[in-house]
Amino acid sequence: MQLNAGRVMVGAAALLIGVMGALQFRLQQIVPPPTQTQQLLTLLKQSDQRRDQLQKEVSRLQAQLNQKLSAAAAAQRLNHELVQAEMLAGTIPVEGPGIVVTWDNGSAPAGYQITDIDLLLMVNELRAAGAEAIAINGERITGQTEIRSAGNYILINNRQEAAPFTIQAIGPAATMRQALTLPGGLVDESQQEGRSISITPASDLVLPAALPPPVSYSRPAPSG
Repeated sequence: MQLNAGRVMVGAAALLIGVMGALQFRLQQIVPPPTQTQQLLTLLKQSDQRRDQLQKEVSRLQAQLNQKLSAAAAAQRLNHELVQAEMLAGTIPVEGPGIVVTWDNGSAPAGYQITDIDLLLMVNELRAAGAEAIAINGERITGQTEIRSAGNYILINNRQEAAPFTIQAIGPAATMRQALTLPGGLVDESQQEGRSISITPASDLVLPAALPPPVSYSRPAPSG
């Protein structure tokens, strides 16, 4: 009996040692020894540092991108404003819908033929009716354009022109036509005095640019 009890105790002890060994082996797999734990902590710290560096780099690149986008948007806005100003100043060619007015002396006597004043009135009427660009006989009309009589000719941008006159105007066709055909307006007056005039709508006119005049005395004034 004592031998059997001892064998049981030895077997139990062996079993316990086996279980403890297996448990220790399992724990070593789950919980690394101190050396490996320190290495893992070091790797984790390095990973955190690298992540922080990458986040800073992303923030820096995002700031640069936002700055470039802002600069690009500002440049695009300025370029748009410049093009608008150039179109209104007449320094670049333009295209768009509008009307074509053909104006000739017809059977009008000498005292009723088309003068520089008539052309100026035509330009003013068209501008008041919304014309954004005007050309007479291919000469772009700008704020610097001279329209004046010179003997038997009319000077437009220092070019000698004579009837018939072809006036191209880009803008609201219906409004411009209505302004010219009002009772007592230019069309009515021209027909009464023997001059021939016709107005034709156009879906796509192309007007040339005017040569910019030389600037010798003016300079930008200081702001503020």
